[in-house]
Amino acid sequence: MDLNPAQSDLVLKMAELMCGKLEPDSRAEFWVEEAASLLPGHPTVFSLREKLLSTRGQKGSNQLYELLQSELKLRPDDTYINDKLVRLYSADGRHEEAVKHCLEVEKTGALRDRLEWYELLVSVLQEYLCQPSVASNEQASRKFHKELLLALCSRVRLTLMGKGCEESADALWSLDCMMQSLKNTATNTLDELSEVFTEMRAQLYLYAGTLLLKTAQDGLQQWRAVQDDATLCYLLAYQAPRPKAKSLKSEHTSHKPLELLASDRQSQAGHMLLHLSQDVEQLLKAVVEAFGNRSGPRNLFDALFGTQKNEQLSFICNDEMHIVNTHAPSAADLAKWDSDAVMLHAGDLRHLAWLGLQWALMEQSVSLQHWLKQLFPRLTLETSKLDTNSPESICLLDLEVFLCGVVFSSQTQLQETARMASVSSPHQPRCLPLHIMKLLSSVKQREWWDAVYSLIHKRALSGTSAKLRMLVQHGLGTLRAGEKHGLQPALLIHWAQHLSDTGERVNSYYDQKEYAGRSVHYWKAVLPLLEKIRNKRSIPEPLEPMFMHFRSKDIQPYQVRVYEEEAAISFATLLNIEGNTDEAIANLEKLNSISYNWHLAKIYQRLSEEAENGLEETQGRCTNFLLQFRKYLTKIYQASPEDMDKARFFSLCLETNDGEPNFYCWEPTIRVASTE
Repeated sequence: MDLNPAQSDLVLKMAELMCGKLEPDSRAEFWVEEAASLLPGHPTVFSLREKLLSTRGQKGSNQLYELLQSELKLRPDDTYINDKLVRLYSADGRHEEAVKHCLEVEKTGALRDRLEWYELLVSVLQEYLCQPSVASNEQASRKFHKELLLALCSRVRLTLMGKGCEESADALWSLDCMMQSLKNTATNTLDELSEVFTEMRAQLYLYAGTLLLKTAQDGLQQWRAVQDDATLCYLLAYQAPRPKAKSLKSEHTSHKPLELLASDRQSQAGHMLLHLSQDVEQLLKAVVEAFGNRSGPRNLFDALFGTQKNEQLSFICNDEMHIVNTHAPSAADLAKWDSDAVMLHAGDLRHLAWLGLQWALMEQSVSLQHWLKQLFPRLTLETSKLDTNSPESICLLDLEVFLCGVVFSSQTQLQETARMASVSSPHQPRCLPLHIMKLLSSVKQREWWDAVYSLIHKRALSGTSAKLRMLVQHGLGTLRAGEKHGLQPALLIHWAQHLSDTGERVNSYYDQKEYAGRSVHYWKAVLPLLEKIRNKRSIPEPLEPMFMHFRSKDIQPYQVRVYEEEAAISFATLLNIEGNTDEAIANLEKLNSISYNWHLAKIYQRLSEEAENGLEETQGRCTNFLLQFRKYLTKIYQASPEDMDKARFFSLCLETNDGEPNFYCWEPTIRVASTE
């Protein structure tokens, strides 16, 4: 029977039918090889070839090794292929090769989010450590015990994410027991094992705190019952010492991941400490006074494992707790740890969304651009092809507004969920730990982000690039507010405001221009929608939007004028940045509100500084600019109470202790007094 080679799907179907017969069929190999030649790298073809070779016993063993290794070059992050190869090594007694392959995979981080991989890795390492040649070699034993600790820690992390409380407690217990068994030997020599052991102690407490909150999340405990123990765990995890930045001799590269792991631990523990109570400092003091003593370890052990486990085998139960202080983490420290943690998670959208959510809940700003630059160092900030949706035109601002939108959606869902909850405990954290947090992103958002990451870093599987490009292209049309974007006006406004605020914080003129330009782009997109809202017309929501519409975020007709004024300010700001200062001033002077006066004051303050640094003949202009500056500051100070409610920041900037306007809040204004 001969088939048209162009009908590759039919050839593949024939191969499947032949391999699926109960009795071996000599024709199966022919059809599988035909399919392999027509569809190189196809997962189904690989499965059929593996099935055929597995039936040959020892004869097909070498060919099976070759098949698995060649397939791994095409799909290095395929869990099944890696698992199959490692098990094949182990079954043939080639334990050293099995471990070597496992450690090579670990270096790449390709399977860091696969629980089944770490289940296998733990098993392989435990079996290898029992080999007489390894057990009798202290150096080798220390090296592989270090790897076992890291694998057990990863297994705890992934079990918390994907399994229930019982499985999570078992995974934590395994790490706890291993820590106790190595307690006396791990730190007697200054090497990689001792450094990893110290970090694993901190990781153990991080995940202990998360497990406690998971039990309350699943209704097995009351939130109040776990609050103090969870706080103690996160405090211990946050304050634990970091690995040494300078490594020993040639071990520099192997210590870098451990430093990132420590940053991630401090990032997560630090943020959680801020969410466990509205009065963080008071909670920390109370917990340390009550549990930061000799009874603390036993109480924590009982809360985690109950009476079913042997306390002599537990590291937690026999640990000495040292708490340095009871101060809440600072925003500056958290920003530093967050930045490093982004690199450890290698662009995981779930992690980026969780971090962004933390800063949104803190009502503080963080540089999303800094995170994204680390992940996509070759992308430019803005594109000159904003009117297209070509994947090649993607830029950092596209990714920043996407991430900003994901965080906006996540925070809104969190608020709506809390509002709809029938019973809410005052002791429930307003945000849960990363590994048990839900509602961080949608399937559609994750698909788009993964497609972007795969294309930019050239990790797309064979035959999937065209599909990924279409996915990215469709998403860019939405993110750039193209025709039929289907975005909710509230999100467009949120993007415009975020970009405007960020543009004011950056130092680079070019960055300011790009941020202000993209902000204006979204204001222009939302103004027609605001006009519809003013006329009480509805804004339709697409069937499968990238970003959900939230009724709680719907703009009301009475709010339209406020947003139109904000858009006018954004337009004037861009004119000012582009050098069209006179036009910006003219546009703002046509209007009369405290916001416009504030921006006019800022423009005149800049002009006075520029004139001050010029030639002698510009000094007169400098004085005039300063007088204009003073004029608009005075208008702000003399604004009505209603306006002052809108601009509390302005009044705080201007008032002094005696309640008078502070015309010296910027250095150049000192000369105003001397001119009168």
